[in-house]
Amino acid sequence: MNNNASKHMTPRRYLALWFPFLPADRLAWTRRGANGQADGAPTGGPDEPPLVLVERLRGAQHLFAVDQRAAALGLAPGLTLADARARFTSLAVMAADPLADADFLAWLAGLCERFTPLVALAAPDGLLLDITGCAHLFGGEAGLRTALLGRIARLGLSVRDRIADTPDAARALARFGTADGIANLPVAALEADAATTRALLRAGLKTIGD
Repeated sequence: MNNNASKHMTPRRYLALWFPFLPADRLAWTRRGANGQADGAPTGGPDEPPLVLVERLRGAQHLFAVDQRAAALGLAPGLTLADARARFTSLAVMAADPLADADFLAWLAGLCERFTPLVALAAPDGLLLDITGCAHLFGGEAGLRTALLGRIARLGLSVRDRIADTPDAARALARFGTADGIANLPVAALEADAATTRALLRAGLKTIGD
């Protein structure tokens, strides 16, 4: 490709969506709005206890996911259920269902196709949309983002989003982003394997800028 042609290429733009409480939100949505019938899943109402979803690992039940209220109490995936209950006796407990979560994420991807035909899964809890050349249909990137997030909000889902020039940047900013941009993100935003992340931290490299 010659230089003149490259100058007129439309810059790529990507919108990343991260659903930090997807398993819990899926359960609440299933009961609240999927078919209008109660199925025993917590709805996330103010009178219900915080929800944790559990899986059995090494002979003990561990937290696989939590809802927003449980996270606010300091509960997080990986903690044993026994430890969680020792801290807070009033918890709603349900079994994790990663396959149902994956199906729900794929369904959300289908909903996003009205905004761009290029929607990729960023499993287990994210989506990546290539919005290059699509934003003008919604009055610009701000309009596209408002329309998309409005649709997600009507489903009652928690979501964080960011737009960037590359897929990795959009994904990292959605999950770890600050107003200061990429350089100040933690090295965890690289989503490298655990050994690489530990090595970077031990070397004193705490941010991508480092």
